[in-house]
Amino acid sequence: MTGLAPDGSLSPERGAMDIVERVCTAYAWQRALGHDTVQDPLCCLVWDRAHPDVWDANHVSAVRAYTAADIDHVLQRAEETFGHCRHRLFVVDPLTPAAFVARLALDDYRELTPTIQLVLEGPLRAHPRDLDLRPVATEADWQCLYTLVRHNHTAGEPTHSGAMPVEVTRGMVASYRRKAPAYQFFLAREDGADCAYGAGVLCTNGLGMVEDLFTLPAFRQRGIATALIARAITHVRQQGAAQILIGAHATEPPKRLYAALGFTPVCVTREYIKHIDRDAIAS
Repeated sequence: MTGLAPDGSLSPERGAMDIVERVCTAYAWQRALGHDTVQDPLCCLVWDRAHPDVWDANHVSAVRAYTAADIDHVLQRAEETFGHCRHRLFVVDPLTPAAFVARLALDDYRELTPTIQLVLEGPLRAHPRDLDLRPVATEADWQCLYTLVRHNHTAGEPTHSGAMPVEVTRGMVASYRRKAPAYQFFLAREDGADCAYGAGVLCTNGLGMVEDLFTLPAFRQRGIATALIARAITHVRQQGAAQILIGAHATEPPKRLYAALGFTPVCVTREYIKHIDRDAIAS
């Protein structure tokens, strides 16, 4: 099977699979950036022992285990790697074997809200408003970002249900700082207040990525998110990115905005989690 159409060009199916592979690779790379990482032949293990409760910093992705023996191997590697955590988190992408996903279900892993991965090929379908935007560069900027992230984790709409502990917020911002300067955050200022943030990064496979967007509830519906997206896109395209990746939770309104801006859904990634009672294990 060559993946070529009769005229010798790349077939639509092969072209679609190529972008899915690039999206999966970029998504896994971005989440691992700044953390301890081991690329096992069957998976990628990412950890941060200083912040064990930050899920993004302690997870397994790019699982390619087909056989029962290989699946057991990946699960064992997770146990060996994440003894410092109270959870086991696996990121599942379209290239993850179905047998592995079935094993997670068998082992009582809970599926979290799926993420729609969307890609922008051409220009953004918008004329962003003029807005006071600045890159996060100084210590004061980082403190402003922390304040906004903390609001997102308490009074905002966190990814996972319930307010997040302050230790998780601190760990996530520490993770953001380790991803810098490759991972560039931008702050938006409106009516004299810092009110929103977003980030852009050029992934190692050449795909640009916009991620970690948040606007304070009182400042929504003003075009601030669109302006942040446009700024992040400019940032990564100046570095050579042509295609831009953005993720949206399948149950959240931002997916409509991204589609209206010209992003096309390419695939869905999923997360499966199990919480571990370390005290029970120790006893």
